Amino acid sequence: MSLRNVLMAAQVAGSLALLLLTGFLVIGHQRMTGLDAGFDARRLYLVSLDPVRDGYSGAQAAAFFGKLLDRVKALPSITAASLSDSTPMEMIGKPGATFSTAGPDGAKALHWGRRFIVSRDFFDTIGIPVLRGRGFRKEDEADGWTAVIVSEKLAQECWKGVEPLGRRIEIGGDELPRFDVAAPPGGGRARVLGKPQGFTVVGVAKNVRDGLNMVAADAPGVIYLPLRPADYARPALQGVTLMVRAAPGVDAMGAVRREIGTMDANLTPFNARGMPEQIEQLMFPVKVALYTYGCIGLFGLILASVGLAGVTAYSVSQRRREIGIRMALGAQRGDVLGLVMKEGAVLIAMGTVLGLAGAWAAIRLMSAFMASIARTAGTSTSDPWLLLGAPALLAALAMAACYVPARWSLEVDPAVTLRQE
Repeated sequence: MSLRNVLMAAQVAGSLALLLLTGFLVIGHQRMTGLDAGFDARRLYLVSLDPVRDGYSGAQAAAFFGKLLDRVKALPSITAASLSDSTPMEMIGKPGATFSTAGPDGAKALHWGRRFIVSRDFFDTIGIPVLRGRGFRKEDEADGWTAVIVSEKLAQECWKGVEPLGRRIEIGGDELPRFDVAAPPGGGRARVLGKPQGFTVVGVAKNVRDGLNMVAADAPGVIYLPLRPADYARPALQGVTLMVRAAPGVDAMGAVRREIGTMDANLTPFNARGMPEQIEQLMFPVKVALYTYGCIGLFGLILASVGLAGVTAYSVSQRRREIGIRMALGAQRGDVLGLVMKEGAVLIAMGTVLGLAGAWAAIRLMSAFMASIARTAGTSTSDPWLLLGAPALLAALAMAACYVPARWSLEVDPAVTLRQE
């Protein structure tokens, strides 16, 4: 086989490897965006406020939010409303907490979980079912009460096979910062800072997706704490988020802004968005990467197809005498077409084998990285849609590219060709 043919086979192989990677990411993205987030994002609107930043005291902020909730809930266009220090599917501002539970031998076991501080109507507003126990009540929001709700994931991690309701957990004191960056999941040495405070588990909530996790069960465990008067004096990075569930076809954000302006025109709402918009913002970097890989993959396919067409055309021009003799001896048009297409098919087959081998080697080389992507995207490097679809797509385009110059071979006139020779 000539060097030109070897290079073309290598080009086909590279295009196939790139196509496999692109397909791997595209399938993963489709699955990430198409799955249930664990809550109902439709008609859920969010707006952030920080009265403390605008000059309120903690007590004034607590009184303001209490009145704001009452006014918003009374609006005919709003079906539910709640407050939270953060929300699922955010890009930044994800507070966490290191906490301890009593182990089987009586020793304390340390854990890390995502933390939300929420008002009592949070679960009804966002649409997260409380599967066991109860949600928060009004009395839980008073200073000194110790109710806490955990997610299924956290309950499974801390009390596997044991009833979680009534169990105690200890979290660092209120004087600590809201963001526990000392013990991220899977890294660092977990420790409870400051004077710990005990809480009693009163409910278990359904798992929710929080970030690029494929399914809700892959997200970190979650602790839900009640929003108390003392919490308003120390707002989180994003302030306090007002969440409203609206009726279909209404301007919910406009109505909420009017209520805020009526109560205090000097307060500045910020970061107003719908939950679908927030999820879209979280997925935007992934989409940019996918579009980039998609363009590169498309360019590789075009380059491989053009190269194969050029090699086939060159082969036809070099074999005009052979083709003319064959036709003079009675070869049919289909025989000549098959002869030329066969050479292209051999190159495609060689490139496919080399491309699959190269893709497998690259995936093995980047096993940790690819495994992380696979878990996040919910796909697999052995996905049959990839292993069968990518070679089939490349082969179809490559054979189509070979067909045009192969058709030119049928235009060879045996008499003219033999006279020229």
